[in-house]
Amino acid sequence: MDWGSIAGTVSKYAPMLGTLVGGPVGGAAGTAIKLIANALGVEESPEAVEMELRSNPDALLKLKKLEADHETDLRKLVIQEEGIRLADVSDARSRQIEHEKATGKVDIFIYILAWLIVAGFFGLMGLLCFHALPEGSNEAVFLLFGALSAGFGQVLTFFYGSSKGSQSKDAMLSKGVR
Repeated sequence: MDWGSIAGTVSKYAPMLGTLVGGPVGGAAGTAIKLIANALGVEESPEAVEMELRSNPDALLKLKKLEADHETDLRKLVIQEEGIRLADVSDARSRQIEHEKATGKVDIFIYILAWLIVAGFFGLMGLLCFHALPEGSNEAVFLLFGALSAGFGQVLTFFYGSSKGSQSKDAMLSKGVR
C-alpha cells in the first residue's frame, strides 16, 4: 500500500488533494497527507487512510468539505509543486546550455542517451505488438517497458517542454490564485 493508490481514490472526490498526495513525497504531499489524516481522524499512513475511506461512507464527504474549505491554500500548493517541477526541468536545460558555453562543445552523451531511450521504447513497443512473449518473461518485459515509457516521457519533457504543465499552470493562474 502506498500513497499513489490513495491519490487515485481521493482524486475522484477531491481532485486537488489527490494531485498533491500523488506528487513527490514531502513538501506539498506531506501537507496534504496531514490534512487528510486530520480530517479523517486517523494516523498518517496509507493503510489507515484507506481503511477509513473504505469503512466510513462519510469519509469522502469529509475530504470534499476539506478541499472546499481550503481551496485557495490547496491551489497555491498545487502551483508551488508545479513550479518546483518546472524549475527542475529548467535547471537541466540550463546545465546543458552552460556546459556548451563553457566547453564550446555539444554534450553528445545527452543526445545518445535520449536516442537510446527513444529507440528502446519504440523497439520494445514494436516487439510487443508483433511477437508473443516467451513463457515466464512477462514481468521482466513489462518492467522494462515501464522504465522505458517513463524515460521516453522525460526525454520529451527535457527537449520539448511540458505542455500539460503549462496548461495546468495557466488554468490555475487564470482563476486568480497567486
